[in-house]
Amino acid sequence: MSLVPTIYRSTDSGAPLLSGVPGALIALLDAVLVDGYGVGAGRKDGLGWTKGFGGVNIRAYQNSQVSGTGYFLRVDDTAARSALLRGYSSMSDLNTGEDATPSPSLKAIGSMWEKSNVASGALRHWIAIGTERFFYLFVDTGGNYGTQGYAGTHGHYAGDITSMKPGDRHHFVVSYKGGDSEGSSNVGYGFKARPWSDFGNADSHTAAFIGRSMSGIPGSMRSFVSAAAATVNTTLGNQSNYPTYPYIGNGGLLYSTVDVLESVMQPRGFLPGIYAPIHRRPFPELTLVSDVDGLPVGTQLLAKCVTADSFTPGFNETYTGQILIDITNAWG
Repeated sequence: MSLVPTIYRSTDSGAPLLSGVPGALIALLDAVLVDGYGVGAGRKDGLGWTKGFGGVNIRAYQNSQVSGTGYFLRVDDTAARSALLRGYSSMSDLNTGEDATPSPSLKAIGSMWEKSNVASGALRHWIAIGTERFFYLFVDTGGNYGTQGYAGTHGHYAGDITSMKPGDRHHFVVSYKGGDSEGSSNVGYGFKARPWSDFGNADSHTAAFIGRSMSGIPGSMRSFVSAAAATVNTTLGNQSNYPTYPYIGNGGLLYSTVDVLESVMQPRGFLPGIYAPIHRRPFPELTLVSDVDGLPVGTQLLAKCVTADSFTPGFNETYTGQILIDITNAWG
């Protein structure tokens, strides 16, 4: 496909339904990553990933071998409310691969992504956006779409980050919810920022798992995310002492890349295609932001709320932050 992102929504014509039943996430990812959905003018092609291996409610998807690492993302969707994910640099069959991310020593079950707070066919709305190398998925896990729209969704991601290391072949990440139990308040940690100097290598500090460290030595690593001016542990775009938008100094937006670090003061790169506002949730959900200083003319950013530490209630005044997603330019 392309490195220019495509947006998919549960409200699109022909979009797959997500719910708390086995196989529901596989059906969604089959459509978004590979097959596409819809007909005629409403048709949306898949992102350009491929299906490497498959079984009953289990898939191994591969990102681009041309522009990306060619890593596989194995998704075990045999449970009702959640799925278990793990990346591999190569696979010989559905259950065998190299560079397991997270490794079994880090996470015996893999990284849990939740689909719903109930084991039923109750609809859960979602938004996905990505490229042939990387994608984000936001899920209305708590079933709050009727009152909150997409603002109460929890975010996940997988694929190649934008690496600072020339020739990097192991910068594939799988985001982590912050815990290994369904229904816990440890959720949404893929977008929970920490200062560069604060990482204790614990579940509660981990945003994602990355294929290998910068050294290239085999073995997956924990990683965390940060942004400019982040001084506390909270969701991106949620720090209470950030300046008011618009900023008096430039009359507009202050923003930052979302840094990915593999240890204290050791940045690996950035989450592709997104920025963190240096304001507290400056825009209503899904606002299109344009004319941003420092970005190419014509760039549009999509404001997306992200929630951590609040499961069933979804949007929470204390725990919900915001990211800004570039929907115009190719992602690095």
